[in-house]
Amino acid sequence: MHHVKVSKSPLPNFFIKFKTGLCAFIILITASRLTAQQDISAQEALAEKIYLQTDRKAYTPGETIWFKAIVAQAKDNVPSGLSGVLHVELIDPFETLVGEKMIKLNDGIGSNFFSVEDFYAPGTYQLRAYTQWNQNFDADFIFKTYLNIAEAKSPEPVVEKMGIESKDAIRFVFKPELIDSTAGNKFDLELAYGDQVKKRIIRKNGAGYFVLEENFAEDTDWVHFKILTESGKQYSESIPLSKPAIDIQFLPEGGSLLSGINNLIGFKAIDETGKGVAVSGTVYDDQGIQVTSFKSNELGMGRVYLFPKASTTYRVELTESNRDIQFTYSFPKVIEKGSTLSVNPVGTNLAVQVRSTQFVNDSVYVAVSSRGLALGEVGRKLESGKQNLVFSKESLPAGILVFTLKDQNKNPLAERLYFNHLETEALKLDIELNKPSFKTEEEVSLTLSATGLARDASASVLVIPNELKNEQNIWTYFMLSSELRGTIEKSAYYFEGTQLVKPDELDNLLLTQGWRGYTFNSSPDEQEMPFLPEFTLGVQGEIAALFDKDKMKEGVDVSLMVFGEEQQFYDQKTDSLGRFNFLLPPLEGRRVRAVLQTKNDAGKNRDYNLSLDEAIKPQITYDRNRAFFKKKEPQPEVLQKSEQKQTADTFFDYDPSINKLDEVLISDYKLTPQRKKVMDTYGKPDVVIDGREIETKANEYSHGLYGVLRQSFGDKISFQLYQDSTGVRYQKAVVTGGMETLVLVDGIPVLADAYQFLPNLPPSEVKSVEILDGTTQNFMPLYRRVYPFRSMLSTPTQGSILAIYTYSGNGFYTATKSKGILKTSIPLFAPTKAFYIPKYESGAMALGPGDNAVTLYWDPNISLQNGEPVNVKYPNNTIPGTKTVLVEVISPDGKIGYKTLDYEVEE
Repeated sequence: MHHVKVSKSPLPNFFIKFKTGLCAFIILITASRLTAQQDISAQEALAEKIYLQTDRKAYTPGETIWFKAIVAQAKDNVPSGLSGVLHVELIDPFETLVGEKMIKLNDGIGSNFFSVEDFYAPGTYQLRAYTQWNQNFDADFIFKTYLNIAEAKSPEPVVEKMGIESKDAIRFVFKPELIDSTAGNKFDLELAYGDQVKKRIIRKNGAGYFVLEENFAEDTDWVHFKILTESGKQYSESIPLSKPAIDIQFLPEGGSLLSGINNLIGFKAIDETGKGVAVSGTVYDDQGIQVTSFKSNELGMGRVYLFPKASTTYRVELTESNRDIQFTYSFPKVIEKGSTLSVNPVGTNLAVQVRSTQFVNDSVYVAVSSRGLALGEVGRKLESGKQNLVFSKESLPAGILVFTLKDQNKNPLAERLYFNHLETEALKLDIELNKPSFKTEEEVSLTLSATGLARDASASVLVIPNELKNEQNIWTYFMLSSELRGTIEKSAYYFEGTQLVKPDELDNLLLTQGWRGYTFNSSPDEQEMPFLPEFTLGVQGEIAALFDKDKMKEGVDVSLMVFGEEQQFYDQKTDSLGRFNFLLPPLEGRRVRAVLQTKNDAGKNRDYNLSLDEAIKPQITYDRNRAFFKKKEPQPEVLQKSEQKQTADTFFDYDPSINKLDEVLISDYKLTPQRKKVMDTYGKPDVVIDGREIETKANEYSHGLYGVLRQSFGDKISFQLYQDSTGVRYQKAVVTGGMETLVLVDGIPVLADAYQFLPNLPPSEVKSVEILDGTTQNFMPLYRRVYPFRSMLSTPTQGSILAIYTYSGNGFYTATKSKGILKTSIPLFAPTKAFYIPKYESGAMALGPGDNAVTLYWDPNISLQNGEPVNVKYPNNTIPGTKTVLVEVISPDGKIGYKTLDYEVEE
């Protein structure tokens, strides 16, 4: 419980001081009352913030993406002890998951890497991370950043748009020979725009050109192409269809544009790619009289003051000098009755002004919150619709504060965000180099220390070429980006290290992007929490009666056998809901085989429905503006110098003679949850075979589903004989054309060790069999799941899927009525590896190439003690230029440290 103290201070009766921290308030007045609570004002206060520090923003094939993960409590940035597992995924521009890892967290800290495979198509990739617990909250708490995989330099564009005067029937010309010297007379093309994804085969026309002519809806802004040549080479590019334009929004402080008072209005201008663009313009009233003018900063943001008249409309003429185009926009509507709230710094205090034309002498409240925690509120009576309050900056938390004006019934009237910068909230870091400049291959020695630490803090040290530095850092993420919706362009623009150097510009950001865009705004009882925290590796599921999947079995003995380096056995009984939950030690690897088995009291197998919980992934949302690959800036020179000769792609044996399958549909095709899941993840089916037709064609000569398919649908599906590692021979279905074919049953992947049971699936249990041809989405991660023990180099980028749907709808094991046994494989924590630095001797690398061809040094696991120096040594590589040392730190009590230092390297 919090205590309120009353002081006899002679300070004015509107001066309010908050005690440091979130615990209590001190009111230095007698005339007003302050309700002080550390209540949760928003559900998101229970979430976890996730931050990934990557070593840089651009890579080439064959390199490594190094990253450190920090998972912290959203309410105070303290490293979280709740989640022990972090899911990290790499996603290509077509929303295909090309890499995924489970990271072990120790007190909220972990680190790992992704290898940039040679077969990754050039483009902008999304790196995202989430905990299972964070899926209870809005997508704002899923960390996302974008990295460029540099494309090979080409003297000509691979894709060109022709006939730009209309969006209808736009013509594109392709030059696949620029990415594949062996390109033949056709290639596969996937194009995405709006919510559609289409597939085409582009053939060379009589004039020797590859041409596509496509109709687009009028509001189509972008089209995204993925080219796949006959030899397996890939290329992606996005083309804007909209004409160059500028959009500008004017957002009144507090929410409303009120007549009769001087209003502060923030504005933001963006171009057709969603990027801020510098503008200037003039505001006119409805009589054509100039009222005021304005000019933005380089990010398109600024502010303007206006004293509007009632029943008057205003318009804006915007002149963008770089484009020599004039734009005219409407202005926010003026209202006569309303309330507004403004916040302004005055020395070490914040002055809060309440103005209302709606209430004159009524009581109102001003509430203050931070990161979803209610700090308190003060009630005051308006005098002629006005009231002033002053808050002490130092007694409020650092970061974004939310001031909310409420009426006497506690209904919100207006809101204002303000960034409270406190130097004491940042860790003080010092970096010292043993000399100001260096030669290539010369050893560098740097000393790092921190003050303001109560306990050991987790630090990372990164050294990279200056031009590859990320726009976001640990300070801007935790203090700014993680609390505002949308992407903040150039978040480091406002700071030097942890020092706020452009407070007015940052306030403009909060006036615009923070306008109705604060992340912590869900009511505490607004949503359920279906996802439990994931503490470690585990196997969860449920057991039900065989012929009644809704009848859960309590008290059933279930055993788990894990076949790793050593066999491990676990036993438990199901709970009252028929559920089991095995927690495993922190094993590392890709996956490990496992068997689940149910028994009765006599130790015999029982015939139950045994099912595992399927991992639920958040929906992939890719910012299409990020996919604009035709960059204005060239590939960074430092990457060009480090590029190594590419080897031939041997991972994928592509057969150019593949024929496309004709589309077959059944008349009463229903989009069941299982079908929708498959379509959303892998694409639409190209062939659909009705289960009733399969059952009618079953006879005494066709044994099981595969027998019917071989006998009656052999033109679409063929079967090959395989032998697994234990010597068991089985039939494997292959879509006609010879591409790698994987099997889903009711949307659930069938793992490789269960393929031997598929041929005997009863035809009477099958609702339909559907074929997705060789350009399916997300094929690579599906392949890795089905064949977890195969080499990454053998993973095909494309293949076919045989999707089988059963009447039970619960997957293969229910349909086959297995007797209390379930074979599966369990994903493990991703193995770690150390950043390897070579030793340079006499101009030659004595210990091999190492990892520092571009990134010079990376150590994500440095422990810092208060005032104790840490020494780091590493050699420069062979590339001269400006190098940047970046140090990022988070302490156990949630304080953030960030500092950079540049130095020169000469030949």
